[in-house]
Amino acid sequence: MVMPSPATDRAEARPAPLPAARGASVARLRHLTLHLAKRELDVTHRMTVLGWAWPLVRQLALLGVLVFIFSNVLELGIDNYATFVFTGLIAWSWFATGITAATSSLVGQRHLLFQGRFPAIVLPVVALAVPLLDVLLALPVLLVLVATSQGLPWTIALVPLLIVVQFVLMAGLAWMAAALSVFFRDVPNLVGVGLLLLFYLTPVFYGLRSLPERFQRVLQLNPLTTIVEAYRAALLGDPAPGPARLAAVLGFSILVAVVGFASFQRVQGRFVDYL
Repeated sequence: MVMPSPATDRAEARPAPLPAARGASVARLRHLTLHLAKRELDVTHRMTVLGWAWPLVRQLALLGVLVFIFSNVLELGIDNYATFVFTGLIAWSWFATGITAATSSLVGQRHLLFQGRFPAIVLPVVALAVPLLDVLLALPVLLVLVATSQGLPWTIALVPLLIVVQFVLMAGLAWMAAALSVFFRDVPNLVGVGLLLLFYLTPVFYGLRSLPERFQRVLQLNPLTTIVEAYRAALLGDPAPGPARLAAVLGFSILVAVVGFASFQRVQGRFVDYL
């Protein structure tokens, strides 16, 4: 007869984690994420004159160029074009900046992963949280432009929900891209090329309805198309995407987040060997 070892007895007798313990763990991860995001912001804007305003300055500069070109040189026939394109720019800039930073977050901060039990899962999330501040700084400017040009619709109350949906989608993509970049160092370059192409396949500076119908159907396969249109519907009163498209993007975002989280958890034990 094989007698169970004391270690086996202890393992079998170990109680499952209590909900309170899981809640404390989640609270710890949230605190760590906020701490790292604040540190990243402080490091990025240290010794600068404008500080945290620089991301907004960059967005306004790009906004000025797009408004000049597509309102004076190449007329697109879009009313209130400044608010129209600024809405798309805010959503796109967060997506592009966050995914780019998240892709290199593990490789760029490998020293943290060498510290034993450091939760690597938070680093891509931190990379998304930092440019989220840019969104929060740009939104008041956009709301002022909308209020002075056409008035604020009640649907602006839906904007936080759209931010959550976009964050969920980005988190899933960030976890997958960050994990892949540890094993394949070409991934950041591939992500850069992909984002360049995706910018023109997302109706940031043009309206989806200005395209031929066959191209509209192709661009609607891009979840960012629906998200950008939903922002414009909430902020500008533009026609909203249909319920089926909104539900599809919500379901797709959740699926991507779940797959990204599970994939990251599955391979994170091998990160140190490749870093």
